[in-house]
Amino acid sequence: MFQFCCSSRDAKSIENEKKDFDEELLDGFAWAERSNLLRSSPSSMLRRKLDGDLEVWVHFSPDHWAKKRKPETRPMEGTGPASSSVLRPVDPEAFNFTKINEQEVLKDALEVGSWSVSVLACISPLCFGHVLFVPDRAKLRPQALTTELISCGLQLLTASKRSDFRVVFNSMKRLPVEYMSRSRVAGDRTEGKLCCELLVESWFCRGLILSAGAKEGEPPEGAADLDALTDFAGRVVQFLQEKNLAHNVMFVPYLGERIKPLFDPYEVQDVPPPRAASPEIYIFPRKPEGDCREDPGFNAAICEMSGLLFAHDEQRFNSFDEDQVAEIFKQDVSMDGHDFDDLICKVAWMIP
Repeated sequence: MFQFCCSSRDAKSIENEKKDFDEELLDGFAWAERSNLLRSSPSSMLRRKLDGDLEVWVHFSPDHWAKKRKPETRPMEGTGPASSSVLRPVDPEAFNFTKINEQEVLKDALEVGSWSVSVLACISPLCFGHVLFVPDRAKLRPQALTTELISCGLQLLTASKRSDFRVVFNSMKRLPVEYMSRSRVAGDRTEGKLCCELLVESWFCRGLILSAGAKEGEPPEGAADLDALTDFAGRVVQFLQEKNLAHNVMFVPYLGERIKPLFDPYEVQDVPPPRAASPEIYIFPRKPEGDCREDPGFNAAICEMSGLLFAHDEQRFNSFDEDQVAEIFKQDVSMDGHDFDDLICKVAWMIP
């Protein structure tokens, strides 16, 4: 299941009005809000920026936590590794998206490549336009990324023309983590290449950023090779799954070069080679959710890892500071440094 930002219920009117992908999503979300399907409204969310260098934002809405659909905690049979596996089988008796109110289905057959994707209203949205994309909803697929699903996510991403569109696995403006400095691990975005970067240690959660150059023979400054990027990300995710390492993933569109190369007219230097306009895939390997302290004051999910926190209560909304948040993430959430170093080595060897 992917999240973001919705589709109108009336497929015939969509066809007649020839709305584009973004209009369908946002109109569908607005319809769900007008129809009182949502348990909370993004307009009631309190927001403030934490003091510090990371540009982290904290949010709070009493309705969001009080009325949010409670996750079911049905234990899996046994106490062995399978009960804490990142590749858990589907439990058809627990909550799943075939059991929702059918009015929450904004579109039940969005064709994305070979996938039939259901677009669902997120009834406890974090922002305007927050919806759920559920591929092959009736088949009850496990909540695990595959190479094919990564391709589906990238196709959803590139269908949007908005710079504030994000697809996440577990937003809606440029997230704080996207402004952070990176260090290149291997590769680049030149023709026929793949690239892996990592977030610098000043960010509170370790993460990788994957991108790709253009296909060989294509304009090197044009579109990235999405097939190669899909395969690369799929191999990284598969490695994490095989090692039973929890992870969160975010797909980000190309928004231009983050840092323009410096040019000194008095220095003889090589002209940097052209680089492709590549989407980016953020992968955050992490500790299992059960390792987090009993109530840190927020859920350590993909939005929080990206710098948008949603506080559990007003007291902590008002009292959180950047140092507190960083300490919680570094101790309870972020992958240990030694394990992350091993992962970097594995990923670097995946790049030709």
